[in-house]
Amino acid sequence: MTGFEGADGEAAGKAADETARRGGIENDDDNAYTEGAPKRGRPRLRFPRRPSRSSTRTPVEVRPPEVLGGDPDEAEAVAERIRTPGGFAAGMSALGAATLGSVGTLMPGRRASDPWAGDDMDELGVDRGSMVAATDGVPLAVREAGPTDAPMTVVFVHGYTLTMDTWHFQRRHLADRFGSEIRMVFYDQRGHGLSGKSSIENSTIDQLARDLSTVISATAPTGPVVVIGHSMGGMTVMGYAVRHPEAVRDRVMGVGLVATAMAELSESGLGSVLDSKAMARVAALINRSPGVFTSGRKALGAIISPFIYGGSFGDPASMSPTVARFVDKTINSTDVLTIANFFETLTQHDESEAMPILRNVRTTVLCGDRDLLTPLDRSVDIVEELPDAEFVVVPGSGHMVMLEEPAHVSEVLGDLVADAIVEWRERERLAEAGGGRRDASAADRSAKAS
Repeated sequence: MTGFEGADGEAAGKAADETARRGGIENDDDNAYTEGAPKRGRPRLRFPRRPSRSSTRTPVEVRPPEVLGGDPDEAEAVAERIRTPGGFAAGMSALGAATLGSVGTLMPGRRASDPWAGDDMDELGVDRGSMVAATDGVPLAVREAGPTDAPMTVVFVHGYTLTMDTWHFQRRHLADRFGSEIRMVFYDQRGHGLSGKSSIENSTIDQLARDLSTVISATAPTGPVVVIGHSMGGMTVMGYAVRHPEAVRDRVMGVGLVATAMAELSESGLGSVLDSKAMARVAALINRSPGVFTSGRKALGAIISPFIYGGSFGDPASMSPTVARFVDKTINSTDVLTIANFFETLTQHDESEAMPILRNVRTTVLCGDRDLLTPLDRSVDIVEELPDAEFVVVPGSGHMVMLEEPAHVSEVLGDLVADAIVEWRERERLAEAGGGRRDASAADRSAKAS
């Protein structure tokens, strides 16, 4: 009997069928997931692998994408954006222009279509809350939605200067889609939201990966897990894979990497700003000189926060005022010391060692084609290392893609969860038959690699 079936035979069968139907999963008793089978509810654009990035002086060769539900003009526009932004000057120029263009989104009298008017963007606050102590004692604020005995746990990891509330729409969508079949775990990264402050020494991707491991151990010590990370949260997920390969092999059924980068963030986007000498001096001043702490914090906040907000949306003018104000409030509520402490790790991290591990895991890489903070080519880097990954490009969206196109992103991440449920069912069925799913999977993948 699998974890996704009830105690009684006939009732269990009906429950499994209903779960599969509601979760968008084909009944695995009739048509198990196999390689090459068409996947339903997939994104509008899917790009093939392409050569490594070229320098800004050399044209980038991009093969035409396969258009799924989109139009060719839109696909061509996306393809044009797969390029390397040209370092600090280009990064500052693009982010600066976006920042100026975003000022109007926060004007009280702005008239714009607002489908989320009156929506409670802090809805996660009603979920079960707890505090988990990190390995260095920093308290991490955790929220859980769904039954504690749900057969699948989905863990969400937010990005730089954000909080767990940025997964607001995905929490609602996945709860409606899967009901009691999943439990969702959200937490604030150290220094963010309701979690405790971190020292500069422990403001690293390495420590964030340890924090993720701690949260998983505390909330889901056993059973299958899907892990989804946005921006710095995606880096955290990759860092976790590097440091816990056995847990990934045995328990992680799916990985979602949203608007993130495995390395080299200093070359473009937000990294081109954070890696500048001026930013480094201000950050060092804040950490070394208590006498100028207050003025240094204000100076850094006045410089960085608008850039982060300015690069958040693909089309600021069309953003819901409710969502725009929520993002602005979240960024500005992040302690400036936290912003400064993560400078070095964001610009120097390299989680490329996670790629061989994630090749054996169902992975979705998703980004907006107008992302100025972790540009599209950073997602292309990941997909080049994970040729079997699902690559989703959302046209017209920026760094906050899960808030800009919540229905589309939620559907794609829901498909990831649905496939993970099918995979876990298959493992349990083979284990009951005495086959041992892990060994079978390893053999299958070895055969593919050869």
